[in-house]
Amino acid sequence: MMIDISMPKWVKNILQKPNHFKEMEGTEIIELKRKLARFSTNNPIVSVVIPAWNEEDGILHTLISLAETKTNYDVELLIIDNNSTDGTAYLLNSLGVKNILETKQGVGHARTRGLHEAKGKYILTGDSDTLYPAGWITAMVDGMINDEQVYCVHGSYSFLPSDETPRWQYAFYEFLSGFIIRKKEKTQPFLNTLGFNSGFIRQKGIDVNGYDIETQRTFRGAAGVVEQNATEDGMMALRLQNAGGKIKAIESNNARVWTSDRRIQLDGGLKNAMMMRVKKYLFKK
Repeated sequence: MMIDISMPKWVKNILQKPNHFKEMEGTEIIELKRKLARFSTNNPIVSVVIPAWNEEDGILHTLISLAETKTNYDVELLIIDNNSTDGTAYLLNSLGVKNILETKQGVGHARTRGLHEAKGKYILTGDSDTLYPAGWITAMVDGMINDEQVYCVHGSYSFLPSDETPRWQYAFYEFLSGFIIRKKEKTQPFLNTLGFNSGFIRQKGIDVNGYDIETQRTFRGAAGVVEQNATEDGMMALRLQNAGGKIKAIESNNARVWTSDRRIQLDGGLKNAMMMRVKKYLFKK
């Protein structure tokens, strides 16, 4: 798949919009709430589940991207608030977005709550610092509906540029990491299944208790750590694979999401993050 050196127009359009609820005009709030109302269906076939912890400064763009969804599937949107202490809940309630409080702290606990609260046959998992193309839901769900042996799907991603790192540098990083991703896809596709862009059959996920891991991840991760412990999203995919299901990579621009680089910056910037991953995947014994 081609790597975008620059951001597509739809991403640029979203980034030009306010990312703080208090900066939105009243008419913008009304229009966004109207678009998001489509996700309040009582009989969804798809549930989009997103955990959130103190995301009042990030989740608005995620919601704006999802509001532009084009799909024929009935979809519910469910945000799991994992003890946010900022204005996350106020923002979600003001926009009419269904949200549930999970008091057990940890990404896995939040995703587990979403797994059991969701109503759809298919679950798509997202993150609150990620932008989703209009065709994302259809592309991901089609990958499961069109092949009953597929229990789990995952898409690809690009990083949003930041003040510290321009887009062209991330494009180069994504080009190099693509070799590692393709290598893992052949033998360990569960390692490519990331919580901000994946999906699975809900009942299959419940059957394998996929999110149950010993060490819970925190929402911002830990600096200098590259998959040292099992992650809840990769564990879900692995258990679905062990249960006899296939993991399918959705190779479409509609399945390529754009996510923040905050984990990269937490690891000390692009150079340090790249060296950590090269050492782990190319020079491991």
